[in-house]
Amino acid sequence: MKRLNKFLIALFVVGFATSCSDDYFDVNESVNNAVSSTPALSLPVAQKFTVDVLQGDYNSMNTLGNLWAYSWAAGSNYAYFTDETNYVVTSSFRTGTFTTVYTRPLSNYEIIIKNTDVKNSNYVAIAKIMKAFHFQYLVDAYGDVPYSEALQGSANTTPAYDNANDIYDNLIVLLTEAQDLIANPDATAITPTANQDIMLHGDMAMWAKFANTIKLRILLRQSEKAGLVSQADFDAAVNNGIGFLNAGEDVLCNPGYVNETNKQNPYWGAFGKTVAGDPAANAEATRATNYAISKLSVDPRKARIFKPVGTTTNFAGIAQNDTFGPASASLSGIGPGILSGANQSGVIMLSAESLLLQAEAASKGYISGDAEALYNAGVQASFTYLGAGDATDYLASYAFPNDPAVNLEAIIYQKWVALMGINGFENWIEYRRTGFPADLPYAPNNLSGATSIPVRLLYPSSEYAANPDNVPAQTSGDAFTSKVFWQN
Repeated sequence: MKRLNKFLIALFVVGFATSCSDDYFDVNESVNNAVSSTPALSLPVAQKFTVDVLQGDYNSMNTLGNLWAYSWAAGSNYAYFTDETNYVVTSSFRTGTFTTVYTRPLSNYEIIIKNTDVKNSNYVAIAKIMKAFHFQYLVDAYGDVPYSEALQGSANTTPAYDNANDIYDNLIVLLTEAQDLIANPDATAITPTANQDIMLHGDMAMWAKFANTIKLRILLRQSEKAGLVSQADFDAAVNNGIGFLNAGEDVLCNPGYVNETNKQNPYWGAFGKTVAGDPAANAEATRATNYAISKLSVDPRKARIFKPVGTTTNFAGIAQNDTFGPASASLSGIGPGILSGANQSGVIMLSAESLLLQAEAASKGYISGDAEALYNAGVQASFTYLGAGDATDYLASYAFPNDPAVNLEAIIYQKWVALMGINGFENWIEYRRTGFPADLPYAPNNLSGATSIPVRLLYPSSEYAANPDNVPAQTSGDAFTSKVFWQN
């Protein structure tokens, strides 16, 4: 409890400056000039905001990704997720995926980065790593975004939009700067405590590995389109001896969540149970798709990713937009491997994802290592995180192909399962990059008449109002046709 109370005090101090504007969610407002803060105060606040936008409530990136990666649907008796599954993608759709990321986590990480006291170099390194983490997702969702002129507060309220490819290149530079700070600390450098670094608890070696893993994800994101990355890029960026996140090295975040009002894990609070033990606001509406249940038919993780119907041992899903199908009571909800309790940690990156990234990179020859062993370790890491036991028998049926022509399909399928319900946003992005799972449906009967899953989000209307000279022009059709630079 003391840990959470200290965190809430920090949240009040750092959040004060980000709550005074009438247009709080406008990226162009001066929200990053805190009236009183230190890196030790700013860091846990920024990290908590990372959880909120990535894996928090109904409006989180995870929710959207699970809908567009066709894992979740609503029971026929609930009018939930209607814009998402009808592909009503406009400048008013999911605007927080853009604005909230800038005004909450990024603005607080930028406060830390601007600190010039060498004793705070570890905090600066962490903030740079998390800045790169968030900007990769902004590029993946929107393409060109404000970067080099962003987060300057009143010094620049109309930031230019940087080229997406250039941003990706600079994120590698930013992550390398962070690793250099970690490797060469000043004699006075402070190591953050567990209360100040609520993700990796001041383990700077783990932060360096996490940075390397983000680099690997950035490079692999570009690897399916010719001419974007080369072996030299991987050698320069990640083949540096630092390594990557390995089995059991999940990057989680927990400020001290407890089952009290406004202190629950936000994912649990939105999709699990209330403090009183009643179903949370979105719990009974959110159900498995029939596609997900079918794909997981013999997968032991099914009973951890989803829960059986009522008191039975049966699992059932529904097609998106099926208003005449089964009601929620006859369908499978989110399972205990994903929603375990009010005090559960938020997931930033699982070791399963890292190992599967490594399996892909090794399969393509970009890094050294046994691709099959990494694939097997990634699947086992998923089983372990979800509480599904040993994966040996499963891997006998879903063995690594060891065929360069089909390795990627097997890897991405395992990533789709491992991140289902946990980081659906990544699954949506990886489907756009690879086209796997190859039989992933688009939402039937969607009101947009679309025959494919959206390929991007559109810039929010607030940008057209506040930054009209810089924001790129878009139409609603761009959500299905205007691909981010790395997508074929």
